[in-house]
Amino acid sequence: MRIMIVGVGALGSYFGGVLAEAGHDVTLLVRNHAHRAAMRENGLILHRDGTEARIPVTVVDSEAAGQAGIADIVLVFTKTGATHAALADARPVIDETTRLVSVQNGLGNAEMLADFVPMDRIIYGTTMAPGDIVAPGVVRTHGQHVTQFCAAGTDPGTAAMADDLARMLTDAGLQTRVNPDVDRVIWAKVSFNCAMNSLCALLGRTPGPLLDDPETKALVLATIMEGCDVAAAAGVEVDRGALRDTIEMVHREHRDHKPSMLVDVENGRRTEIESLNGAVVAAGERLGVPTPRVQTLLALIHAREADYL
Repeated sequence: MRIMIVGVGALGSYFGGVLAEAGHDVTLLVRNHAHRAAMRENGLILHRDGTEARIPVTVVDSEAAGQAGIADIVLVFTKTGATHAALADARPVIDETTRLVSVQNGLGNAEMLADFVPMDRIIYGTTMAPGDIVAPGVVRTHGQHVTQFCAAGTDPGTAAMADDLARMLTDAGLQTRVNPDVDRVIWAKVSFNCAMNSLCALLGRTPGPLLDDPETKALVLATIMEGCDVAAAAGVEVDRGALRDTIEMVHREHRDHKPSMLVDVENGRRTEIESLNGAVVAAGERLGVPTPRVQTLLALIHAREADYL
């Protein structure tokens, strides 16, 4: 199976690296010059749970994307606002047999991919794997976290490819499963990120210090529950007890992890707030569910972005 990774930040690098390490035919389409040059020269340096691996990887820039040949799967890790531009760069490797796979943050990712291929050729889901770019060509991750996805349509070939990809990722060390009920998992993560990502970005804190404070921890939980209320109105029942457990796990195990929104604010970049808080607020308005905390955090991130955009 020939795979292209699009959106080669921390997670795209991590997934691409472990697939390459396992011997799969994978190409990383890397827009960032420094990251691309470092991996081309030294391979991907991956720090995992106290170990270091130097993994040879095949990297290309946008102009050379077509040299990789037609892909069986294009795995998309971009921020949602960059999806269309990134897939436009990858268009030379996409034909009528290619499946697109999204494990991106936020809501509506499958619909964005449907601008490039029919919905029957889309696999969508989410991952809880953490990752940080330490330096160009150097990525750090830790812990064992599940990636879940399923075919968006009814095409049996796409369903079979989802099964194959889940098996490949699991065999490479990334625990993955096909879950036909993945919308519940997506809504749970979106609800979590509406609170955690935005508060970390606004306060300049990682999850440890944020959740050490009882007041901000209570705000995290209350904000998450607003997202769950919207999900319920949309017909998706999220496991609220499991989300409370996730908060405790993140507090213990990811104290120093920088959520991508915090990294974006620190570097003066546009955040993913629209696909998270913005999408939940819009759904809440459509369904008649109030989301005052989610909406306040949305407004505050907009104000923070206005300082530098």
